[in-house]
This record gives sequence, structure tokens and C-alpha cells, in this order.
Amino acid sequence: MVKLFVIGDFHGKISNSLFVKIKKEKPDFILSPGDFCGNENLSKIFFKYIYGKHEGEISNKIGKEYKRLDKLSFKSGVEVIKKLKQLKIPIYAVHGNWDPTPYPYDLGGIKKESKKESLKPLKDKIFRLSDFSVINEEDFVLVCGGSSTSAGIISVKGLKEELKACLDYHEVGETLLQFIRAKKEFIRRKIIYKKLFSRAKKVAQGRPIIFLTHNCPYKTKLDIVGGKNSPKSAKGKHVGSYLERKMIERFQPNIVLCGHIHESYGTDKIKKSVICNIGSSLDGRFKILEI
Repeated sequence: MVKLFVIGDFHGKISNSLFVKIKKEKPDFILSPGDFCGNENLSKIFFKYIYGKHEGEISNKIGKEYKRLDKLSFKSGVEVIKKLKQLKIPIYAVHGNWDPTPYPYDLGGIKKESKKESLKPLKDKIFRLSDFSVINEEDFVLVCGGSSTSAGIISVKGLKEELKACLDYHEVGETLLQFIRAKKEFIRRKIIYKKLFSRAKKVAQGRPIIFLTHNCPYKTKLDIVGGKNSPKSAKGKHVGSYLERKMIERFQPNIVLCGHIHESYGTDKIKKSVICNIGSSLDGRFKILEI
């Protein structure tokens, strides 16, 4: 039997009680859907002054404060990872949307990673950032996703709806450019996922396949916005990943582990796949799996 301790959405903090809990449980592995970085003030500023706006609409004062908090967010995320590494328990993790991502741009827009702010230097035998890879362990096969935060916008119907909504606060050119980038990235990731799941199916040989990714699949009870800091325009809406949902429907991994939407933690199913939004460690939430 193997024990997995699943924990994520730290947003720059890990309580001593949770740290002690992990120690006490003595898991064989720690799995994390990311968001090591972040802080509450950064989140408040983002959703109040930046979300849904282009650069010309953001004041210099807000822009400077956001950059200052973003640096603090990164530093606190690094400290969380360093503390977890003290446990000497192998960690498999993927980037969250608040973590600096290694992708040229993400499905939700540009997500550049600078040399100064990268989690990659922390990688070693204990802490393994495993985005878009297959991990072949003795008791399970792990398929790792990434920090996708696309809200179901890549379907034809979804694209039209999102484009119409975006025209209220974006310049048309910027909106179209964002969708061109998103579409290209969507296609690229779809090809990658097909290869990953096909490989996982071949090597599994009866072992469970676990899909670890940051965002929840689209249109489940796990991806509905309802947080107190969330923008009013998003509350009550499904904001999960359309791509992840399609891959789950097609390849049917046994278990899907995700986070991102703190308030909608819990479990759901897509066909035979059990989906688990583990919630945020800020709220004391985690999941223990025994295989």
C-alpha cells in the first residue's frame, strides 16, 4: 500500500499544524496542484483593479503596488517549498496560476517567467515540478498537467460568448490576439495530453492512473466561483478547464486531483473518473489517498 498526501493552493503560507499533520501521517509521496505563491492582498488588488482590464486602464500606483506584492508572493512561495522539502518526502507538483509559469503564454493570457522569478531552481530529488509528464511509480501512474485556467472558452459556443463579454472592457485587437494565442496553446496542449495519456494507458498494466493538474475540469460542481474576493461578474459561473474536461472524458483516469477554486472543494465524477478538488491549505484542507 502507498499513502499519498495531497495539498495545494498555499498562496505563500503553510501552517505549523498542517506541517505537523504531514509529518504524523508519514506519506510515501506528497502531490500538489500548485499555487505555492500568492498572498491575500495581491489577490484583492488583482480582482478589484486589474481583472478584466488592459494595461491602459490600470493606474501607475496600482501597477507599482501589484508588482511589489507579486515579488513578495514569489518569495513566500519559495519559502513554502523549502519548508515542505524539510520533510524529506518526495513531492510531485505542477505550477498553479499564481506561480511563475515556464510557458511562453498560458490559456488565459501572457504568463512569462523571468530568470529572477522561477521555481525551477528548487527542483531536485525531493521536489519535482512535473508539468506535462508521466510519472511511472510502483503503485500508480501519474499524469501531470499544468496551470491552465481557461474557463471553457475554447468551444465554438464558448469562444463567441467570451469574445462578446470581452468587448465590454478590451480593445478588439487585444481580445482577438488573446484568443489566437489561447487557441494555439490549446491545440499544442491537446496534442501533448493525448501523448501523455496514451503512454500512461500503455504502462499502467492495472495500476490506477492519477491525473494531477491545477484547475478543475469545466462544468462540474467543483469549478463554480463563489469566493468573497471574486469579481461579481464571475460568481456562480463555471470557470474550470475545458481542455482538461475533454481529456478526462476521453481517457478516463481513475482519479483527478485539482484545486484552484477554493470554495468549491469536494468530489464529483465524469463518467468513471473520480474528480477531487482538494481545496486550499489556507483553509486547512488536504486529502489523503491510500492505494
